[in-house]
Amino acid sequence: MLKQVLTILSIFFLGFFMKAQINAFDKGFDAFQRGKYDNAVHFYTIYIEDVQSPNAFFNRGLAYYKLQDFQSAIQDFTKVLRLEPDDYEALYNRGLANFDAGKIDSAMSDYKMVLTHNSNYDKALTGLGLCSLHEKDYENSINYFSEAIVLNSDSQVNYYNRGLAYHAIQNYEKAELDYSHAEQLDPSKIDPFISKANMYHDMGEFGNSVMDYTEAIYLSPETPALYYNRGISYYDNKDFEEAIQDFGEVLVYDSNQIHAKWYLALSHKELGNEKEAISFYDQVVSLNPDYEYLWSIDKNRLQLKKFVEENWMYTLMLIFLLLASLFFVRKIVKNNRPTEID
Repeated sequence: MLKQVLTILSIFFLGFFMKAQINAFDKGFDAFQRGKYDNAVHFYTIYIEDVQSPNAFFNRGLAYYKLQDFQSAIQDFTKVLRLEPDDYEALYNRGLANFDAGKIDSAMSDYKMVLTHNSNYDKALTGLGLCSLHEKDYENSINYFSEAIVLNSDSQVNYYNRGLAYHAIQNYEKAELDYSHAEQLDPSKIDPFISKANMYHDMGEFGNSVMDYTEAIYLSPETPALYYNRGISYYDNKDFEEAIQDFGEVLVYDSNQIHAKWYLALSHKELGNEKEAISFYDQVVSLNPDYEYLWSIDKNRLQLKKFVEENWMYTLMLIFLLLASLFFVRKIVKNNRPTEID
């Protein structure tokens, strides 16, 4: 009778324990889905204390990755691989963590190992392309992204990053095609618009640069850097009024942005607004007396032009008096010239 009771109690506690463990795993999953990554790590750790589950290690690794604890993520994905050596998803994710931890060689090794398990895993090729791009190995980067595109022609990431590689080697024609393709695949992504705008500026096509910065501003209207960069393109395109508007917008977000103030001084100078140019020039000097570009504006000349414009009537009178004085001096000299004796 006692043995039977103990058996029943053992089954009861075992069932309770297993239910608690399942609850811990489910709670970890739920926390991850809700973006509560700290909580996910906590619950998966409780589960792992009693069950060495590759799924739990994998999921906790993902949570660590989201928390940017890349070393812990690497350790968890490595534990998955010890339990399941053929899990190339764990290899791929360890590659991601290695890449973000700055371990580029380790990341490349992981991505290449993924391809030995599944040669059609396009994300591993994308990872190799990103590693090569990071190392400025642009030719290999282009090759990896091209292989990934063959496998997945709808991947915006591959077109965009191949565009970056073409841009880096100044193959602007192909870079433009890839940036444009990336924009078409996902118009909500801002990076292709910014990179294409930068490329057009490098090419001296300032009008096109303005257009792509405008698209980027539409997607992110509260990013002052976009207004600043569009302002530069307006300025280089000699659209000084528009440049002034954009640099003014930058100052709304940061009233001490010295470079925006400097370009405001330059833009007003080009428009002949000496008073405003001097004002922004002085603001730049007050922020940094050693600002490296101060030499490019002659403040004394601006002040003289400002004085002439503000006092044009007096200036005309002064010029008239000078001319009149010269006339009378010349007349006096002529009248006092000695007469020749025959």
